[in-house]
Amino acid sequence: MELKKIRYDLKKDGFCFLPKVFLSEEIQKARNGLRRVINGEYRSGRKPESRFWNPGDDPHSIIKIDKPHLSDQSIWDLITNKKFGQLLGKVTKAKFIQVWHSQVVWKPYSKNQKGNAGWHRDSQYWPFWSKEGLYTAWIAISTVSILSGPVRFLRGSNHWNTIEGMDFFDQDVKTQETKLIKNQKNKKIINAILKMGEVSVHSSQTYHSSLGNKEKDPRVGMVVHFRTDKSKRIKIKGRENNYLDQINDPSIAPIIYHKEN
Repeated sequence: MELKKIRYDLKKDGFCFLPKVFLSEEIQKARNGLRRVINGEYRSGRKPESRFWNPGDDPHSIIKIDKPHLSDQSIWDLITNKKFGQLLGKVTKAKFIQVWHSQVVWKPYSKNQKGNAGWHRDSQYWPFWSKEGLYTAWIAISTVSILSGPVRFLRGSNHWNTIEGMDFFDQDVKTQETKLIKNQKNKKIINAILKMGEVSVHSSQTYHSSLGNKEKDPRVGMVVHFRTDKSKRIKIKGRENNYLDQINDPSIAPIIYHKEN
């Protein structure tokens, strides 16, 4: 692994790709656990934080569930994997790594825009965090090909000013890209083609999206939002003001890496 190049890519381009981190059996256990959570089975006795899809909903829509790691030990074991935490710490030069949020994004075969995820920055949904020291790791629970709707990154967009009208839930990606072209004519899209068990990491400021899955097998990603010692909590008004109180609870927001002195 060329650590220096990976760090350079993350800083310059806003994203990077890590070598295979997880064993096949670890991925398979987590996949089984995710399937259980999707079907409403919570072996830990704890519900996930929120669900954007429930059994009986459109089977061709994106299945998105927040904090599934609360509901199944196999998912918890995946995101707290020691090797995973150490690698994230090395790549970001962090003193510690804390997982403060997670999501499963299970994307079935789709013929239309229902499988699209619009261009967005993660930071636009996180008003309670500063923009420094926040990243997202995307773990490939399935092999991700160009046809299965990989995450697409806009190279260098972590350095751009904010572009209005971008939103994850806007599935009209073509219209979004028209706006992007007006703002950034030299944009370059990079597809995150990953083997099962491989990981991409991107900054909270990097614009990304994905298109529908055109393969028969679902495209499955475990999304791990993590922070480093450079992150800072911001006090805000409104219903999200106390959202980050949970970072003080290690049973919800585990620290998966701590640099030794």
